[in-house]
Amino acid sequence: MKNQGLAMKDRPITPQQVKALHAQFRRMGFNDEDRHGFISQFTSGRTDSTAGLTKEEAGLLLTRFNREEADRLRKQARALVKQIFSLSFRISCLNKNYTNDTEADFEMNKAKINQFCRTRSKFRKNLTEMSLEELKEVKRQFEAMARKEE
Repeated sequence: MKNQGLAMKDRPITPQQVKALHAQFRRMGFNDEDRHGFISQFTSGRTDSTAGLTKEEAGLLLTRFNREEADRLRKQARALVKQIFSLSFRISCLNKNYTNDTEADFEMNKAKINQFCRTRSKFRKNLTEMSLEELKEVKRQFEAMARKEE
């Protein structure tokens, strides 16, 4: 084991980490120049290459990217849930003609949407348990239902 004598923080990046970082940089729209600049800034000029990162540095970057991606997806999902909730007030079998003035009203309206999603959406689960793609599809379903009532 050639890396046995190296401290944990000095071990070189693994091939899996290189692949994961390159994939993440591509997803984020970085070109080679952007990537090299980012890595140079991240390492305070020590290296500008993914291959020059240590295992620990690569791990920190991947953790940060994963956290940012999870936050972004969570915000998108929250926005879709709000849009679906808003659409429900245009649909007679859901919340049309109901108020949302009190916490009890809000909980009742939310329960009606979840009941509908469990019984009449193709995913058969509560809104808050759905993936981003499932939420997008349910939003389309609600938009179609709202259009029919106009």
